[in-house]
Amino acid sequence: MLPKVSIIIPCFNALPFIKQTLESVFNQTYNNLEIIVVDDGSKDGTIEFLKKLGKSNLIVKPNIGKGACAARNYGLELATGDYIQFLDADDFFTPKKIEEQVKLLEPNTTKIALCSTVHFKNIPEEGVIVDRDFLYSTDNPTKFLLNLYGAKGEHNMVQTSAWLTPRALINKAGLWDETLHKDQDGEFFCRVVMQSKGIVYAPNSLNYYRKHVGGSNIANQKDKKHLESQWRALNSKKEQLSVVSETKDFKNAFALQFKIIAINAYPQFREMHKQAIDASKGLGGSPYLPVLGGKLIESVKNIFGWKAAKLLSYWVHK
Repeated sequence: MLPKVSIIIPCFNALPFIKQTLESVFNQTYNNLEIIVVDDGSKDGTIEFLKKLGKSNLIVKPNIGKGACAARNYGLELATGDYIQFLDADDFFTPKKIEEQVKLLEPNTTKIALCSTVHFKNIPEEGVIVDRDFLYSTDNPTKFLLNLYGAKGEHNMVQTSAWLTPRALINKAGLWDETLHKDQDGEFFCRVVMQSKGIVYAPNSLNYYRKHVGGSNIANQKDKKHLESQWRALNSKKEQLSVVSETKDFKNAFALQFKIIAINAYPQFREMHKQAIDASKGLGGSPYLPVLGGKLIESVKNIFGWKAAKLLSYWVHK
């Protein structure tokens, strides 16, 4: 019998998107699926829609007011699968995603399976893939993570819905950190990868990640609580990878990551900005500079530096 895959979907007011999300799950070529939707108190008709589906392998449970990380942890309590797939309620897969990743994992049950992610706003076909240079099969999870975080001067991420993992690795890594408000997915992914023996990459599978207009995705949030969460998540990753803390790749990667926090914190949160800059410099510093805005902001950055560009951007948006 095929091993069971539990797909855990945290959900809150997702009615405009969850039909497409679930269709991508129901249309998977892999048949032994358990689908667990944990709802955080939707008021838009999502629950009513889910109850009408009548799918025998669909479990819908409430977990009101506790957030996405708590929903995923509750989903893990309920899950009976050999493999775990997290899926956001507004994202979706290509039809063979689960099948291809399970095939890769069956002879490699101590590894994690990844696929690339298409980032899109309104039209999936117009989305872009920017992670292929960072995703590959390897027996070295530490080096994989350092490359992902910026050991070579550029960085990327593995989106939550792009990876499939044996349940045993999550049991070793521990649950999602429910106190984090940002980069909770990156922190959890790091812990799971560090319990693995490596990565297997499915080049023909795709995960579609919806970037909401107006920047409502958590990854776009830069309030103080989000920056503090990003700082804590980064220090957790740093601790997980501390076995190679004296290597050039480690220092390059985390110098870049601390600089990202420093740039995000400026000019609103100058104390955090200084702490992050000092942490980056303590690791050797990083030349990393992001795209900060349109032509005007980028021109100011190129002439006067990124701080001047951030100040201008801050006052323009304020």
